[in-house]
Amino acid sequence: MQFNTFTRLACLLAFVSGAFGQDTWQDQPCKGMADGYFVRDKLDCAGYFFCSNGQAQSAARCPEDYLFSELHQSCDFPTNVDCHVCTDQAGIYLEPHPTNCSQFFMCNNGYSSLGHCSAGYSFDATQNICNPSDRVNCNANRCPAVDSPNKIVYLPSTENCAEYFVCQSGTPIQTFCAAQLYWDPINERCDLMSNVDCDIANPNA
Repeated sequence: MQFNTFTRLACLLAFVSGAFGQDTWQDQPCKGMADGYFVRDKLDCAGYFFCSNGQAQSAARCPEDYLFSELHQSCDFPTNVDCHVCTDQAGIYLEPHPTNCSQFFMCNNGYSSLGHCSAGYSFDATQNICNPSDRVNCNANRCPAVDSPNKIVYLPSTENCAEYFVCQSGTPIQTFCAAQLYWDPINERCDLMSNVDCDIANPNA
C-alpha cells in the first residue's frame, strides 16, 4: 500500500516536472502566475518575488525572525509557515523531516511540499518510503514544547553539513551557515569546514 502510494507520487511529480520543465521551476518562478502575485524564493524561506507579466520583477525579504507565507501572501511567524529549502535544487526526491518521523519533504527541482505517512508508519530514509514504525530506525530530534528563556536549542542536520535548526515554540526553524562554513554541533556555532568533523555523505557547503 505504501509502495503503491509512493509510486503514484513519483509518477505525478515526474509529470509535473516534465510539464513545466526544470528551467521553469528554477529560473522562472513567476511563469503562469497572476500579476500582483508574490512567489517564495525557493532558496530562502524569508525571500519572495513580485510577479508581473509572468516575470519576477523585484525581490524582497521579510523582516528578521519572519518567513514568507505564499499561501497567505504575507510575512508571518516561522511557526505558521510551512517552508523547507531542499538540499539539491535539481531533480525529484524525498527528504526526511528533522523532528517528525512520520513526515517527509517532497522536493521537485528545489520546490518542497510536506508529506505525511499513514498512522503507524514512519518515513524510512534508507528506502524513501513509509514503513511500519517498528521497522524504521528514526533518529529524529525533538524541539522542546516550551522555549527556555536561558538557552537556545539547536538541532543538527542529517542531510547537510551547513544546515542546522533553531527551536522556536516547539518548531524547528531551518537555518544555514554562510558559504564555506559548517555547523559545529559541539560548540553550537558555524565554523570553518576544516574545524568541523562532518561525516554526512556529499555534504553541501
